[in-house]
Amino acid sequence: MISELKWDSAFFKKKIGRLTSIPEEKKLKKLMHQASEDGYEYLTCRVVLKKISEIQILEKHGFYLTDTGVVWEKEVDIQHSTFNIQRSTFPVRAATIKDAPMLRLMVKGLFRDSRFYNDPFFTYREADRFYQEWIENSLYDSTVSTFIVDRCGFITCRKLSKKRGDISLVGVTPGKQGKGVGHNLVYKALDWFKSTGADTVTVRTQANNIKAMNFYIGMGFKVKDIDITAGIILKKDRKGL
Repeated sequence: MISELKWDSAFFKKKIGRLTSIPEEKKLKKLMHQASEDGYEYLTCRVVLKKISEIQILEKHGFYLTDTGVVWEKEVDIQHSTFNIQRSTFPVRAATIKDAPMLRLMVKGLFRDSRFYNDPFFTYREADRFYQEWIENSLYDSTVSTFIVDRCGFITCRKLSKKRGDISLVGVTPGKQGKGVGHNLVYKALDWFKSTGADTVTVRTQANNIKAMNFYIGMGFKVKDIDITAGIILKKDRKGL
């Protein structure tokens, strides 16, 4: 029921695990004790909001809220003008490894609503570095396509299955928000997904990010699910880096 998040553990240099399912209370208490004995310093768990009883069990055993997410879904086959996107003052292109420094600069501090910035287990510095590594790694991952508007924004796309795709990261720098950069990035992603045979795309954002919520509504996305992410620190001697 506990799966180690190996990339996270290596990056933060602390053993981090995910609770993959919620057992009954007595088993959860034993499970958490065993996790501590096994060297885990932190556990995270994501639960769909409709499972209130499971959320209450987590709260009773010391888990705290770190994030509330909304998963949006949209059919790929939409009507939009690729011509207008190409002629936009914010043209979108495929990112390359040479764009890593630009992407690392753009992503820093951009996702302050995410759990990494709101969880006391992680420092702001660590959260910044986490997203910088994430966006740079996308350039080396053959399963991910990353698109960029120079110095303005970016989007990463990956296939979940033959017919389903997911937008993992999408960000627009503060000075360029509300100017059409985000729309062009999402349209480019939808074009890419369509070219790969996907017919449905999902994207997750934080429920407290009202701008993002309204953005996806405006682009025709519909709510698929709502979830909460909870965490618990098993060792209390954590120091900020």
